Amino acid sequence: MYWLAGNVLIDRGNGRQAKQAMLQTTETLQQRDTSIWVFPEGTRNLGKGLLPFKKGAFQMAIAAGVPIIPVCVSTYANRLKINSWSSGKVLIRSLPAIPTLGLTLDDLPQLMERCQQMMRESIEQLDLQLTKA
Repeated sequence: MYWLAGNVLIDRGNGRQAKQAMLQTTETLQQRDTSIWVFPEGTRNLGKGLLPFKKGAFQMAIAAGVPIIPVCVSTYANRLKINSWSSGKVLIRSLPAIPTLGLTLDDLPQLMERCQQMMRESIEQLDLQLTKA
């Protein structure tokens, strides 16, 4: 069902399959007017701060020449009561698009660092808003 909905599953244990899935996703970005949602950390982090970013999402964006639009979520670990009607508050913010057109893989480390820094600062601001509320 997940696959039928258009989701791409990446098997990190199978390098060849993972690379093929990334190539197919890049081709889709290039050929269709579509967006993809990628978690650049490559895994769940339980809402306890940003983990190091993986390269795959940024390589795809550069190869397809599409912008990256970071979406940030306030820290939710220890703030939400799961299975409750009044479970707590979470703030979400999308940041300005980061263009990748004209970038090469040589630009990858700076692009990743820029995106992570922007997201880290935004999450800190969101968390501060919640503590003031």
